[in-house]
Amino acid sequence: MAFPFDLSPITLGVVGFVVFYTIKFNHEKSKLKHIPTVGYDGIWSSWITVFRWLTNSIEIVEEGYRLYPGAAFKIPTINGWQIILNSTKYVDDIRKASDEELSPDEAIDDVLHIEYSIHPSVGLGSNPYQIDVVRHPLTRNIGAKFGEVQEELEKAVFDHIPLTEDWNEIHAWPAVLEIVTRTANRFLVGAPLCRDPDYRELNINLALSIFKSAFIINLFPKFLHPIVGRIFTERRVAMRRLEKHLTPIIEERLRMKREYGEDWKDKPNDFIQWLMDHEAAGPIASSVEDICARVLIVNFGAIHTTSAFLGALYQLAANPDIIGPLRSEIESIIQKHGRNKNSFGQMRLLDSFLKESVRLSPGGAIGVFRKAMKDFRLSDGTVVPVGTTICAAVWSILRDENIYPGGSDFRPFRFAEMREKGGESTKHQFVNMQPEWMFFGQGRHACPGRFFASIEIKGLLAHLILNYDIKFPNDSRNVPDIVKAWSQAAPNLEARVLFRKRRARVD
Repeated sequence: MAFPFDLSPITLGVVGFVVFYTIKFNHEKSKLKHIPTVGYDGIWSSWITVFRWLTNSIEIVEEGYRLYPGAAFKIPTINGWQIILNSTKYVDDIRKASDEELSPDEAIDDVLHIEYSIHPSVGLGSNPYQIDVVRHPLTRNIGAKFGEVQEELEKAVFDHIPLTEDWNEIHAWPAVLEIVTRTANRFLVGAPLCRDPDYRELNINLALSIFKSAFIINLFPKFLHPIVGRIFTERRVAMRRLEKHLTPIIEERLRMKREYGEDWKDKPNDFIQWLMDHEAAGPIASSVEDICARVLIVNFGAIHTTSAFLGALYQLAANPDIIGPLRSEIESIIQKHGRNKNSFGQMRLLDSFLKESVRLSPGGAIGVFRKAMKDFRLSDGTVVPVGTTICAAVWSILRDENIYPGGSDFRPFRFAEMREKGGESTKHQFVNMQPEWMFFGQGRHACPGRFFASIEIKGLLAHLILNYDIKFPNDSRNVPDIVKAWSQAAPNLEARVLFRKRRARVD
């Protein structure tokens, strides 16, 4: 029977793809034959492991950590082979490596495709001066802006978690997202914009859609990424919405600068202005689109610190016996020193509680991503071939009994006790980095906004602890199951928490 159309081009295309994929797969696999595989590593059977990774990455990380302790193993992922490192010695290797050897930017771009999911201005090869703005003027102004941030977090909490006499059940994740986004943006763009529902919604939606967009892009070969990126990402819509909010603000500031010079009266002291004033910005400092892109990417980072706050909130609800010591510490220090940036730095129990909560729910099963820009030799002699992505087995390292005794147990004041040892009073702080503590990354590429994130989360926790009673429905003492899909190890997104106005001290 004759077909009404010629199948030969389709057949040739399929055959060509299979041949290309087979050659590419076998070539990449041969370069990594010295590193053991967890799961299947056949050209087609490896997709079984890819599916396992997408549905329960923690299980694979735990399996690799158990089978190859102190060594490296590889897994197949949707966008190629990935090496997972099972030791803090490797984390130190990563920290010491230059960007010409191991690149974090290349590794992150392979996963998130920032050029398409957010904007080319903040994509690979761009001028990332917003990082310097976060690292310097933003961090330097935490103390000066503390009062504004505290005011906003109190209002935001009250709007989403009413202070009622009776128990009030709240879906925690959406409430936390709104509170954290609003509080962070009081610092970034100020009031009243931080309270604008459309502004908050577009930032939240884009931050949450980036991973979905990146997943879709990674399903396609690299030469199709520009096309797929235009079709399946939400960044163009988000950019238009954001420009509606920021264009009048930016244009007014440019006008004031033209008329009155660099330092006009009542010049704003916020993230937008710091971007516009930064010497590395050059001509793009007057580009509304460029500034919007940098506001979006910083919001992306700020919003994803919600996992730390959410995990800590769940631990408070599951462990009401720890609220008493935390309240006592917070009240005592505020009474002596007031409520400010420095007083939060003295709350060792609160710092330890937050760090321990994050240790058990770190957001990701793996972390500290790097891409080898040339063949790279680890300290034990293992060679990472050029083009390969490596990362640390964060989940398993943080639960390793040899590093953290009782690693699977929640010990809220573990790190406060560790800080009592001689010479270690600051080493185990939440914001400090060690090879065994990777929540904020490592070395010079550590999260530049970690100091603000720490103050914001502690401020929110302190406000809840001082003003609310907190528990799970049915008085449950169990923290809800974490999210395990696609390399995540994040707090549950469906859990509900009960709140009421604080009635009495918890001793």
